[in-house]
Amino acid sequence: MPGRRKSGKNAPIFSHEFIITNHGDIVSCVCMVFMIGLMFQVTSKVAAVFIAPQHNVTREINVTDGVDVVTTYTNGPKDFCTIFFYSLAWIVVHAIIQEYILDKVIRKLHLSKTKNSKFNDSGELLPFYFASAAWGADIIMKEKFFPSITNLWDGYPHNEMSFVLKFYFILQIAHWVHCFPELYFMKARKEEISAKIQLYVQYLFFIWAAYMLNFTHLAICCLTIHYSVEFVYHAMRLLQISGKAEMAKNVFMVWSGMFVLARLAIIALTVMTFWYGLPRLENAALNVDIGNFNTPFIRVTAMAGVILVQAWLAWNFIKYQIRLWREYSAASSPKKREQRKKVKKETPKKKVEDQNEDESEEELSEEKNGGMKLRNKRETKKIQ
Repeated sequence: MPGRRKSGKNAPIFSHEFIITNHGDIVSCVCMVFMIGLMFQVTSKVAAVFIAPQHNVTREINVTDGVDVVTTYTNGPKDFCTIFFYSLAWIVVHAIIQEYILDKVIRKLHLSKTKNSKFNDSGELLPFYFASAAWGADIIMKEKFFPSITNLWDGYPHNEMSFVLKFYFILQIAHWVHCFPELYFMKARKEEISAKIQLYVQYLFFIWAAYMLNFTHLAICCLTIHYSVEFVYHAMRLLQISGKAEMAKNVFMVWSGMFVLARLAIIALTVMTFWYGLPRLENAALNVDIGNFNTPFIRVTAMAGVILVQAWLAWNFIKYQIRLWREYSAASSPKKREQRKKVKKETPKKKVEDQNEDESEEELSEEKNGGMKLRNKRETKKIQ
């Protein structure tokens, strides 16, 4: 696996520079240890806890042709092992994208440090948002959460998930966990660390809460909508940093419309689920053993949390739009001033030129008149 910013000089082993430069190779070797553990019978059971989703439930269902075996999955403490392994896998994937794509593009663009950091962030998040949104949409259609919106709350508690749905949430949590060590590996600047940690904690908190409280059906719908908007935003950001301003403006208009619609859609789905759907179920009571958290306090708290986050995102969106408008007006005002100065400088010149033209015309007319008078005098003398 590739490293990060390899230079000609070899850094001392176990130094910070050595770990940062070769973190892709180090982490990939750790992942290979778990993979090799599956090949031996002695260690296969331990390695499987880290690689394969755990807490499976197998049932036999009678079908017309015979008996069908159905396997579903629940959440549990062994998920921490699986999340740990796939967090390491995300670090390796991040290193590959950085080494083979982002670093090569940055060398060609010759960006500043600030733009370099933004380009790296958007370059890593863009494929993640795209893959998560596309995969989430595929799961939504297969699980029939759309157009049958009632499936978001019917049958709650949704403590049993399909393999794909459980694996989706494991990878989501693992991705945002891996972002914390990436702050060290990517040498994040001090002024950027607090904002990034705040973003990672928000994603982790809401995804983990939905996973543990068995609100996975609603969570995957909200994440798919949100990720699709974030994909367009980071595509716009990459175009803008790369110097393609005209394309970025068109994408910016698309993102602005999608952002508003996404906020409204997420709020509508949340209110319908927590305020309309779940209270009408007969099992509206707390039962931790079966994973039922359908109580008024939890419903109102979850609904308020989602709505407040959407309001906070909308507020940041408004501030972002205002800042762009001020930057545009500030950039356009000096141009207007320069144009006015040019006009003022050109007007006296035009007046002088007009006066000179008038004087020259008067001189020409006088010369013409003088020549006519001389001709008349000569003609009168000849007649006399």
